[in-house]
Formats: sequence, structure tokens, C-alpha cells
Amino acid sequence: MNDGAVASLLPEIAMERLEVVLDGGSALYGSDAVAGVVNLLPVKEFDGFRVRTYYQTDEETSFDEPKIGLLWGRSFDNDVNWVASFQASKKTPVLRTERPEYLEFDISESSSGNPGNFQAAAGGLGDGGTGALMRDPSCGTFNEGNEDKTESGAFPSGQPYGSTTCLFHYGTQHDYARGNVDYTFYNNVTWEPTNWLQFELQSNYNYRESRYNTSASLSNSTNNQFALFIPEAHPANPFGEAVVPRNWRPFNGISGTNPSFLKDDGRDVQDYRYYTNANRLNARYDISDTWTGYSYYTVQEMRRSVDTRTLILPRLQAALMGEGGVSGDQWFNPFGSSDSRSPFYEAGVTDNSQELVDWMFEEENQREVSRRNLEVFETMATGEVFDTPFGPSQVALGLQHRDARVRETPNVYAVLGQSYNTSITDAPPFATDFTDRVNAAFVEFEVPLYDTVSAQIAARHENFIDQNIDTTTPKVALRWEALPELALRASWGESFLAPDPGTNRPFNANEGCGEVFAGLDPLTGSSLAGSQSCSSGNPDIKPETSEIMNIGFTWEPLDELSLSVDYQTIDYSDRIRSLSTVDSVELQFARMLEATGISEAEYDATPGSATREAANAWLASQPSGELTSPGVQRDPTDQSVVKTVRNPANIAEVMIDLIDVKSRYRIPTNNWGTFVTTLTASYFTKYEYVDLSGETSDARGKQNGDSGIVPPLPKLKANLRLNWFKNAHSASVSANYQHHVVTDGSFFAFTTGIKPARTIQAQTLVNAQYSYIFDDLFDSEVTLSAGVNNMFDQRAQRLPQLGGMETRLQTPFGRQFWVSVDWTPGF
Repeated sequence: MNDGAVASLLPEIAMERLEVVLDGGSALYGSDAVAGVVNLLPVKEFDGFRVRTYYQTDEETSFDEPKIGLLWGRSFDNDVNWVASFQASKKTPVLRTERPEYLEFDISESSSGNPGNFQAAAGGLGDGGTGALMRDPSCGTFNEGNEDKTESGAFPSGQPYGSTTCLFHYGTQHDYARGNVDYTFYNNVTWEPTNWLQFELQSNYNYRESRYNTSASLSNSTNNQFALFIPEAHPANPFGEAVVPRNWRPFNGISGTNPSFLKDDGRDVQDYRYYTNANRLNARYDISDTWTGYSYYTVQEMRRSVDTRTLILPRLQAALMGEGGVSGDQWFNPFGSSDSRSPFYEAGVTDNSQELVDWMFEEENQREVSRRNLEVFETMATGEVFDTPFGPSQVALGLQHRDARVRETPNVYAVLGQSYNTSITDAPPFATDFTDRVNAAFVEFEVPLYDTVSAQIAARHENFIDQNIDTTTPKVALRWEALPELALRASWGESFLAPDPGTNRPFNANEGCGEVFAGLDPLTGSSLAGSQSCSSGNPDIKPETSEIMNIGFTWEPLDELSLSVDYQTIDYSDRIRSLSTVDSVELQFARMLEATGISEAEYDATPGSATREAANAWLASQPSGELTSPGVQRDPTDQSVVKTVRNPANIAEVMIDLIDVKSRYRIPTNNWGTFVTTLTASYFTKYEYVDLSGETSDARGKQNGDSGIVPPLPKLKANLRLNWFKNAHSASVSANYQHHVVTDGSFFAFTTGIKPARTIQAQTLVNAQYSYIFDDLFDSEVTLSAGVNNMFDQRAQRLPQLGGMETRLQTPFGRQFWVSVDWTPGF
């Protein structure tokens, strides 16, 4: 189960160590191990009781992160070991208003708001609107004293832009980091009834509550145009004719009467709850003097629920016709004149009652939206198969069966076509239930070829029954101890990643939809903000494969010194990714250029230009009435983007070459303790991808700001760490460095005109910590630790993009302090 909640199944105090397999592990671990494996190894034997408390905050005290962990265990005389652990943690959110320096650069400006703009609707309900956009006359009329975009309540009447647009500043209602509460329980029992048999039962449970801060309502252009109608007789209609909303949202959270569930600053806080459990029973047993066996059965489940408030579309329309509320005779005013600060406000006529606003919503508490189940049975045996002049050869072979099930449940009002946030012009969403059954067999040989040379040959065959996919992934590795202090290694292997269960479900253009907040459309030159972006299934999805080659060496000339260097190449084929909204429109733009013979350099998006007219003609020639994915739906009047549909697709080939370096130097001294220096570094010599248009792009050292295919990637990332140990004292200082990257995103600031820097500068974050062990404090052992993260208060570089920074590379948290106390009482 690939979900963030699964990573929280083990309390930190119960974690023994991490085991990392860097090269592709599909031959041994299965199809998910395309680029490596990280195993969390828990504590399985412990006698006594231990408590760990932890607290972290930042310099501004804008967030707190307290934790408490308990570990207890007992070894019994009948060869039974029992270990249990519990952890409770909480983290408060970091709101964007708590980082005003980034809100200044944040392009959280939507062209749809309240006040918004409207179109004439001479044809009545379902007309779709005709003619030019008409801006709400209240736009910009009551902003005095609230014109600082970095503070809550900024621009309550919107900000006029151009001749028709009224901008809504939504950044103050969103967060940088979600608040969450976690409770985790771990239980492990081992029993060795004989000297050749051991049983183990492990149970893990996690409850997580995550709080998402967002805007009061979204803009749904499709429903605004085709499901809503404001008659000429509406008492607050300022236009003198019937209209439909266009770039408009029902509420902005900071003006007029808003839903009562909103926070005082207009935020809508949505609670997501995750319930995760995993239970595993395994057995180890000796088959013979040289053979051992291992079998296990595991069951996992993750349920996700959410508290929702659905704006009911028929109720909204009834209220626009004066038929709203329990009494059925109330008008809902969709214009800015509903706020008493508007010069067009008229008490008792243009205001909205709280009763009416709340009546338009339906609340659902803890509505389950998804459930994921996984069952795995695996059995394997290891042992010697034959002797060679240089030692015995060993083999590991096994069988595995996996059953995965994924169920998704949509909002019932969306299914009925009554949710404002779900387009009524497309097929409604539907409940899904997908399974993925897999049978696998694997084998690994390790054969000594010479006194100092050994070979490893591994292969795994998997049959995905429900997806009708078969694959075999091999791996070959050689190790040569050329000198007692020098070992050379080389490996080659293939890896395979099958699509997640349900990824190949039927295409549905109305699935997983939400509002777009940023990006540029190269065809029209306009912003994508305010359009819809949806994500659906792809029945034509294929597996993702990769080929990995690694050569390297480990050199240990001294007991205190080791150096490891690896050169690795990874070639991903049919990379499974979801296109970003910008990817989708740029792909359509590339296809238009290819079809018309226009070069990107000579294309002019200005309406009326020869190239724009050619683009319009090409758009008109495309099949209508059917939206395919990746697809772009445009308004026929001005070709602006209404909706993009993205889904998982085999969208690219990615080629990566990198050099990994690891070194460790231990310096013992007589009086000053022991110093240990470690250095790890990764230098990327190549990072390229080929997208759906066939273009090869160099992504190395670039932000890759508009691409959903590859993330930002500095050419060099490194960590230098110095540890010190002396008796009960220990301390460490680490420096994490990442090289600069070139900015290349679609930066579009409506009002500020801020230009991005040419690069996101290199950054080095320094962390330090100190620990002291009181080994006999009131018959207890107490470890006191304290530390500083980001010691020199390095801040994220400000950029005119969503969030005001590149959040995939940097964070806005600044200097942070933490303290931890471990207490183990005597026993």
C-alpha cells in the first residue's frame, strides 16, 4: 500500500535501523522496487520500559510539534519475547499568513471570485451566456484599509484588473504545511518453541487526522454557465438583464455572509482521517543443516474519510430565483452588493441571511472516500546447492501471492449531478472497486567464481492476473576483492512497475476535478487560473520499466578510513506519470505547431494575428463532443481553457546518470574522544526525458517548473557530517548542500509584475545536536538531547509562483529548535 499513512505505522522509538538497497530491487522485492528499497527494521527484543518525549518549534513559534513515545518489552523463560510501543504526536499547521514575506510574491490571484463577472443569458437557464463579460460593479469598491495582500481579509471586494477581471486573493486562506495528529501502536511477539522453529506475530495500527486549509468555495465555470441563471427581476441584479455567472465563485470568505463553518479569516478547514492497520504472521524454520525456510502472511488496510460540506447546485439555483431557504421564498444575492460595505448595498434587499447560506450546504461527517486492502503470502527457502573449489554456492528461491483491492466512493451529490464542484456537462463520477491479483516466483544464486570473485544472479517472474501482464526481471552482479582493502563491484538489472490497481479503469472526464490556480496557456497567452483540472483512469496504460547499471568500488586503506564510489545509469521507459495542467496545454500547443508548420518562435498569441487565426482554425478542425486524455476543453468564443483532463499515462522516457560518493573517516584521540566524519554526495551527469511530443529535454540543474514528468533537480546534492563521542557525551554537526537550479516555470503575476530570478540559488542547511547520557540517575538511564535545525536561518528564495517559492526544493520554516528526553527506569 503506497500511502503516507503506512510510513507512520512504526513509532520512532521502536525503530531499530534502516536498511537501504540502492540499485533496482525488482528481481528480489517485486515490481514496486524500481529504483531501490528502504526497509524499516523494528525492535523485536527489549526488556524493560522506555519513554521518549520530543518537542520542536521554529524561531517564530508559528508551529509546534510535540511527541511522546513509549516502548516496553519482556523476555519470558519459555523463549517468548514481547515488544510493544505507542507514539502520539501533533503538529500545528503553518498558514501562509504566517510567512508574509512569501505571500508578497505568491501568485495566489484567481480571475474568478466574488465579486466576479457575468454574461447575458437571453436564452434562459442552460443558455451558457452570450456576449462580452460584464464585471460586478461592486468590484474594488470597499477595499480601503485592506489592501495588503499578505494579511487576512485582503481585497474583500476583489481587485479590478483589465476591463473585465476582478481578482480574488486566496493565498491567505491556504497553508504551507498541514496540521495533523497521529496515534501509532506497534506490537511484536516472537516465540521459539524449538531450536529449529521461530514464530513472529506483528501488528501495527495508525490513526492520522490531517487538517487541510483551503478557500471558501471554488469556481466551476461549466456549472456557472449551464446550471445557474439569474433573472432580470432579481432584486440585486445590477445589469438590467438576465445573466449567468462566468468567472465567479459563490463565496470568498471575507465579504458578505459566508457559510457558518468557515473560520473567522474565511478559511475552510477540511479534516481528513486515515485509519491504517497491518498484521503479519511469519515463521522461520530449519529444513536441513544447510537449508532454512521463511514464510509469512500479512493483511493490511487503509481507510480514508473526510468531513465535507457540499454546496447543493439545485438549492443554489432555487435561491437565485427567489425560492431558497426552508420557507422557499428567499433570494440569494450573488453580487458584491451583499456586503454592507458596498456602495450598492441596500439593507433588507441585497443582504443574504445566514439561514439561507447554510441551507444551501449539506454536511457529511467522516464520509469514507477510499479503502485499500492488501493480502500477501510468501514462502522462500535458502541454502547451499553445490560446492565449488572456492566455496559453496547458495540459492534463495520463493513464491508469492498478492491480493490488492482499491475502492473509491464519490460524493453522493456529485453522482446525482447536484454538487456545485462537479461539472454537470460530463458523465457523473461513480463508485469503483478494483482488484489486482499477482502471482510471483523468484530465485537468486550467489556463486564464488574465484577466491576473491563472486557472482550474483537473480530473476523474478510476476503474473498480474487482473491486468493480464507477465514480466520477468533479471539482475546480475559481480564483486571482486582485488586487494584486501579494495573491492570492485558491478551490476546490471531490469526493473518493472505495474500500474496501481484501477489505474487502467475507463476514462471519465469528470473525475478528480479541482480548480487551477496558476500556469500559462501558450496558445492564447492567458492564465490558466480559474479553469478546471481533472484526473481520470487510462485503459491504455502500460507498465513502466527501467534498466539499471552500476559500477563502483569500496576502498578501506585504513581501519579508520573508507571510501565508496558508484557510477549508476538508469533508463526509465514508459514512465508512469500524470501530466500537469501546463503539460497538457503545452502538448496540445506542440501538436498545433506541428500540424500548422508554425515555429514556436514565430507564433503570436495575439487575437487576430495570422498565427493565432491558424491556431483557431486547427482547434475548430479537431473532433468535438468528445474529450480524450490528456485533453483540453476550450471555450469556443475566445479559445480560453475551460478544463484539462490529466490521467496516469506512459508519458516519457527518463535517462539518469549519476555518481554517488560515500566516505567515512574515524579519528580516535586519547583525551578528546572520537571524531567521525562522513560525506555523501550525488552528482548528476545526465538527467533527460523524452515526452509525448517526442522532444528530448535536458532537466539537469533545472527547476522543471511546468512539468509533471520530472521534479526540480540540482546537479549536486551533498551532506557532510561530523560526529563526536566521549564517554557520556555525543554531538554532531551536519551540512546539507544543494546546487542552484535554473528557473524555467511559467511565472504569471497579475498585478505585481515581479520577475523571477534567473536561478534558485544554492543552499546549505546546517543542523547541530548534542546529547548527554545520565547512566545512573535515580536508578534510571536518562538521555537528554537538544538541537538546532537550519542553524543559520537559511530561508527559501522568493519567486513569483504559487506559494511564493519552489516548495519542492525549499521550505519556509527557517531556524527550528528541538529537545528530546529518553528515560529508561531501572529494572
